[in-house]
Amino acid sequence: MNRNTYLKLRLERQHFTKPAGKKEYGVLFKQMSPVLCVYWSCPGSPPELLYRAAFDDRKYCYKMRGSRTIMKGRFQNGNIAYIYADELELFAAVYRKDKPLTDTELELCELLNREGPMTIHVMKEFTGMLTKEITPALHRLQEKFLVFEDQADSEWDRAWYPFESEFPDVNLERYTKEEAEEELVRRFVWLNVWIDAAMVRSFYRLPLKEIKGVLERLVTNGTLAPYEGGYVRREDLQLLEGDPSDTVENAPKETEKHSVFILHKNDFLVKSNEHWLKDTFTHPEYDVLGYLLIDGAFRGCLLGHFRNGPFELEDVALWAETGGEEPVCLRNEAADGLKAALKEDILNAVELLYDPGISPLKRYMGEML
Repeated sequence: MNRNTYLKLRLERQHFTKPAGKKEYGVLFKQMSPVLCVYWSCPGSPPELLYRAAFDDRKYCYKMRGSRTIMKGRFQNGNIAYIYADELELFAAVYRKDKPLTDTELELCELLNREGPMTIHVMKEFTGMLTKEITPALHRLQEKFLVFEDQADSEWDRAWYPFESEFPDVNLERYTKEEAEEELVRRFVWLNVWIDAAMVRSFYRLPLKEIKGVLERLVTNGTLAPYEGGYVRREDLQLLEGDPSDTVENAPKETEKHSVFILHKNDFLVKSNEHWLKDTFTHPEYDVLGYLLIDGAFRGCLLGHFRNGPFELEDVALWAETGGEEPVCLRNEAADGLKAALKEDILNAVELLYDPGISPLKRYMGEML
């Protein structure tokens, strides 16, 4: 594989190199769905595709959520995420839980169908149940696509509706699970360029047996081609088989500016690689606040502590690549050659996310700033 081409394609398709306008953003949002909210964001915050928009997508998604263009649901093993409302049928085919209702769930469904939408506080008054009984039952009903939580704004006390009353034209049987999963994997491989079963499982949280079946079917119908232990789009084979020397010749030199992005833990690219990132980038004292995507590859992390007030930014750690592969361990001494070349670009990336007057970075590669 021409690694430089692979990384360049991945950056381009995920709109790191050219942030998307609103039309392109809508396409990208669908391709990256279900879209999780920014990690460690306030409850009720709208979703964002950090770095990918040529406009304030936080405000844009807030408006889309208020108009129900995008909607909140529970996907990927019950995680809160957002999808376009016109793709409800697609995601229901993949994620809808088909389990019998518990007595509590049945009572809440009957209450909402009889009395109309209401908040959890009002449900408590009607039923005499406790919040700790009602809330998990509503979450399970969300996963069954039987109730809808209207997150129109950032308020805590939100109304719950019977799903059918709000989306009467949605046909939850429109797609088979196999058809829907194949569509999601087609989107996934377009964005990631190269994928394997572990990546699909990491992002979509589907059973490995199902994923392997999807990949096999997409190979059989000519959509995917097996490639270097994983899969690529058949149309991308020629692009990825360029002159290997281009990887070295076109890679940024130490004196050139490097692209640096700090990706939060719920970012699409991070979730696609979470299965190895969480074990590779660790520290005995500090939390990983974000992963450093340098020239298209994960090469380090921002360390510190989450606080309800200002974050504490303790250090930046870098990894050195070996043989063109992703780094496998934290060794600051192995990354000494990168320090000077990357320092300015990394510090700029940190300050883009964290106001240095509020959350100053204390160290860079172990050295006090």
